[in-house]
Amino acid sequence: MAARFVRGFCVVSALLSGALLPGCKKAPEPPAGVEAAPSAASPHAAEPTPPAAASALPAVQITWVDPPNFRRVPPPNAMRKASYVVPRAPGDAEDGELAVFYFGPSEGGGIEQNVQRWVKQFPDVKSDDVKRADREANGLRQHTVEIDRGTFDAGQMAMGPSKGPKKDYALQGAIVEAPSGAYFFKLTGPAKTVAAARPAFLQLLDTVKAGS
Repeated sequence: MAARFVRGFCVVSALLSGALLPGCKKAPEPPAGVEAAPSAASPHAAEPTPPAAASALPAVQITWVDPPNFRRVPPPNAMRKASYVVPRAPGDAEDGELAVFYFGPSEGGGIEQNVQRWVKQFPDVKSDDVKRADREANGLRQHTVEIDRGTFDAGQMAMGPSKGPKKDYALQGAIVEAPSGAYFFKLTGPAKTVAAARPAFLQLLDTVKAGS
């Protein structure tokens, strides 16, 4: 009974005077500079902050040096990274063309699938007559394809007015495996023009590197 009276007296005293009399205990306050932890039952209890999502890094593109005698022209569609006119060799009626394709990371199909697509554009060329090699430049693996002469039929892939089969055509191709995905370099044109452009084409491949 006495204990109840003391507690009640302390509460009334605190309400009336804002202070506690001697013998009335007060809950301890946290030290200066330290915030009291919220009650677990409080609707405003602190919640763990989720870690910030890591921003996706941009894919590293590749660069190369244009051969002096290859004339860069605007690409005819979004699939092409670059387009060049390759000057015709003496006696040839048309210029050659170098097209560089890039479809994005993990896009455009596999190496063998693309090689076979190029080879099938020369239906009269035997598979044994297709020259293939692997090379490396600036840490990037390259797969080259050469067709010295045949009838070239690009089909639906043909650009411009010169559609239809082309006799005595040739191909120099390369697929470069880059960190941002495969790049496809495809040089086609009259056989003598492509043969004359081969050294410049290989020199271009030697300059291909990741980054600027």
